[in-house]
Amino acid sequence: MKLQDFKQEMAHEVDNNILSFWLEMIDKENGGFHCFADFNGTVDKEHDKAVLLHSRILWSFSAAHRILPNDKYLAAAKHAYLFIKEQALDRENGGVYWMLDSKGKVKDPQKHIYNQGFAIYALTEYFRISKDLEALDIAKGLFELIESNAYDKVNGGYIEAFDQHWQPIENHLVCDTSEEVLAEKSMNTHLHILEAYANLHRVWPDELVEQRLSELLVLFRDTIVDEDLHFGLFFSREWQCVSKDVSYGHDIEGTWLLDDAAACISDKQLSASIYALTTKMADVTLQQGRDADGAIFNELQHGKMLDSDRIWWVQAEAMVGFYNAFQKDFDPRYWAVAQDCWKIIKNQIVDTENGEWHWKTDRQGNPYTGEAKVEPWKCPYHNGRACLEIYSRITSYEENSYACC
Repeated sequence: MKLQDFKQEMAHEVDNNILSFWLEMIDKENGGFHCFADFNGTVDKEHDKAVLLHSRILWSFSAAHRILPNDKYLAAAKHAYLFIKEQALDRENGGVYWMLDSKGKVKDPQKHIYNQGFAIYALTEYFRISKDLEALDIAKGLFELIESNAYDKVNGGYIEAFDQHWQPIENHLVCDTSEEVLAEKSMNTHLHILEAYANLHRVWPDELVEQRLSELLVLFRDTIVDEDLHFGLFFSREWQCVSKDVSYGHDIEGTWLLDDAAACISDKQLSASIYALTTKMADVTLQQGRDADGAIFNELQHGKMLDSDRIWWVQAEAMVGFYNAFQKDFDPRYWAVAQDCWKIIKNQIVDTENGEWHWKTDRQGNPYTGEAKVEPWKCPYHNGRACLEIYSRITSYEENSYACC
């Protein structure tokens, strides 16, 4: 496939199958977006509304409008922003809630750092298209709340789970491991704090934001990435790994997110060490995490039990991660496997009948019909972002190539 063809397929997919579906999820009566649709796309309008899902929707429509300008995307982004600003923010204690009911009443008020990070990621992306200073101020406020309440001055990284009043609680939302150990810290939360802080730094190049970005990059390089070049997934407060699981999707997603954050900092020696590390990680995923037809395995549990299902977000992030690896030194292996990921997505994951993507399929490409099309963790962020990333990266390459002629 030619780069131009790949680029156009990305634009077509995000415009005509992903975001067109999510435009239909707008709740015009109660604000925000409906947060549940079954396998066939049938919407449950009474389902609770996840703030996390709204942040991911806000990011998706904001990024889409920035890259593929469309008044409908801008309006949808503003609609999601108003929901977060007017209903999801705890004006008394600070931070965003975890869950609201369908009418916007608070259902679960806990303050998880994972959720705060995604709100920052979304609000800063919205600021990039709207120049709404209030959105940026809210993002700055969330950053300050995380730093004042969650930053672990002793061990590094962040405490993750808090109640409504910012008192620490058990970390059930993202730290229940397959080994039935309740961990205190997770790779996943720290990856998405890194992601959020990188986007915050783009619009607000604050010294402390850059310092924390650098600290997180060192933490990933020296502690979270293990000797086998996989992410450790779950940790004690003191950063002792408490899980043997390997997540191939997070490994390859992390390669390009770490590179993206490394590009934001002024310490070029640290950045170079990250680029070298992530290149090795991408190669390990290619060697160990790839099925014969090019799909990326989900995970290896307990160090031996392979989950070979094709998960929508894993294939999406792999497509970006391998294309990112290809951009570094134009190794044709990575270009080939990025295209293979897209073939798997087109032929197995994309729902050509009802729109959007299936949550997952088995190894033969048969979708799991019991999985929802929309729910608090099923969002347009992974697949929409993958298409937008590939589109914008190819566009930048084309523009730079023309500039050299």
